[in-house]
This record gives sequence, C-alpha cells and structure tokens, in this order.
Amino acid sequence: MIRTIWFYFSFLLTTLYVCIVMPIAAAIDNTGKMVRYFGLFWCRAARFCAQIELITDTDTIPTDRPVIFAANHQSQFDIPLATVALQKALPAFMAKKSLQSLPLIGRCFRLFGNISVDRSNRRAAMKSLEDAAATIRNGRSVIIFPEGTRQERLDELGEFKTGAIMLALKAGVPIVPVIIEGSGDILPKGRITLTRRKKVYIKALSPIATADYTVKQRNEFSDMLKEIMNKEYMEMRACHKNQA
Repeated sequence: MIRTIWFYFSFLLTTLYVCIVMPIAAAIDNTGKMVRYFGLFWCRAARFCAQIELITDTDTIPTDRPVIFAANHQSQFDIPLATVALQKALPAFMAKKSLQSLPLIGRCFRLFGNISVDRSNRRAAMKSLEDAAATIRNGRSVIIFPEGTRQERLDELGEFKTGAIMLALKAGVPIVPVIIEGSGDILPKGRITLTRRKKVYIKALSPIATADYTVKQRNEFSDMLKEIMNKEYMEMRACHKNQA
C-alpha cells in the first residue's frame, strides 16, 4: 500500500509539471524535439515512481526507417514502459480516444504525436488509420496494440483485431513484434493498487516483412503474427515466473 500511495502522489506531481512545460516547449520549438524529450521524461518518471525494474532486449530495433511496432497489452503501464524501451525509435502510439479527453494529459498526448482511436465509430476509426499512415509516411514509427484493449487473462495473448493489421499491410512497412511480460501482474486491469511484483520484461523480435501480404490476407497475417508473439510471450512468462 505504501508503494501505491508513493506512486500516485509522486507521479501526480510529475504529471502536473510535464503538462505545464510541454505546451510551452511546443510553442518555442517547432521541431518537436523538446516535446518528445518531456514525453520521454514523463514515461521514465512513471517507471521510477512505480519502482519498476525494466529489463529490455530492444537494441536491434530499426531506427533508419519507420516501422510498426505491435505489442501485447495488459496494463496502464504498457505505454510509458514501451516508450522507454523503444526510445531509440520513440514511436507514436495508437490509443483509445478517451485518453485525449483527460484534463491536461489529453493535450500532451496530442502534442507528442499520438493518434486517438474511436472504437465506437467505424468511420472515425478508419480516419485514425489514415492519420497513422500519414505519421509513418512522414518518417516516424507507430506502435499498435493488436489486442485492442488490456487483457485480463495473462496466461496467453488475446485475439488480434484486424484494423491494426490493416494499417501494417496498407503502410507496407515492416512490423516489429514487441513482447511485454509482467506489467499485467503489477497493475492488472480493473485494479488501482500496485502488486508486489516489480520486474517487467520487454523484448523486440525480428521485423516481419509485409510486402508479400495484401489487405485481403489480413486474417492470415494476423494469425501468423499472433502465433509468433504468443509463443514468445508464453516462453518468457514461463522463464520469468519464479524471477518476479
């Protein structure tokens, strides 16, 4: 409980600070570098305030060209932890629209270049895919959560949504699977208190070419991607089960 109280208190102060300085940074630096610096600072602060030990294997991620990172999703910590783990590429996120409606945080979310997704509106959801494609064409990588939402079951990955897969196939850029293991144990969906576990592992797998697949083959590609990611996730979970 002490850890949870410390996290919310210290992270709230950090969030207020970032929400004040990020718009100022955006106003004085049109390159976006300062905004991204403060965005990364906020993500690092989330890890620090929650006392999470982040163990990464992401040194080989592509940085010379934009890619789509596809990560599994278990916790509210996934976005800040993945940002820290993938900071060499510093991708934009596709995340639910409700994040943009949060006071102060929503504006910073947009300034960082993230893309909101309205799952309740098909037309708006397709517009989000177009925005993400434009981000990629402008040279910045994007990270998606193919499961669509945080998963409550941690023994295996959930079903993949084809909308995110369509983005990868339409963009024609490689997709890099990213495995996150442990975040769902620290802050599971439906809870607000942190558990005793502190270690989170994030691993980036080899890029998968999308050029040989068409949009019509999205289900085939989705099944293949899930099989690769689920196998790696289950192996990681089994390996780290007694190391948490």
